[in-house]
Amino acid sequence: MPKTSTSCGTFRLSSEKLNRLRKVSEDKNITPNILVNQIVKAHVNWHSMAAHAKLYYLPKSFLIKLVNELTEEELNDLALETAKNDLVDISLFLRGGFTIASLSDITETWLRISQMPYRYEINEDSCKIIIEHDMGFKYSYLIKEISRYLLEVVFETKTYCDITENTITIKLEQ
Repeated sequence: MPKTSTSCGTFRLSSEKLNRLRKVSEDKNITPNILVNQIVKAHVNWHSMAAHAKLYYLPKSFLIKLVNELTEEELNDLALETAKNDLVDISLFLRGGFTIASLSDITETWLRISQMPYRYEINEDSCKIIIEHDMGFKYSYLIKEISRYLLEVVFETKTYCDITENTITIKLEQ
């Protein structure tokens, strides 16, 4: 990636918050500067716009219980509604457009913010993402159906999805 230009700024923090930042950076084995840049990036790319994009924070256990109460038909309806309505608006609001690239960027930001383990694999003719969510089979199914609808129906790409109890693999053929 090309290097972006940087500028210096001075910010005042309470001693307590500065000490906490130093402790967190030490625990993560990164410099305080890198940590502050990560915090600012997360704020600018997600947190500052999340509520405006109708994104809210819920406890993981609460979300798991809700999803597990849905039937397969209800999961399909939710996936279709989410893909057709919500994700279009979220993409337009957070990234200014609705493309595979904007959805990919939003997905990666969401996974990073959620601290959900994931891995991208890109080669000449395909792109694959593996997500480990630890939220159960119905959650895997819901995400698979949202992804399938967006990628196959909206963007007309050849897609392969594989799900397990706690992981989702989505592969795009280029």
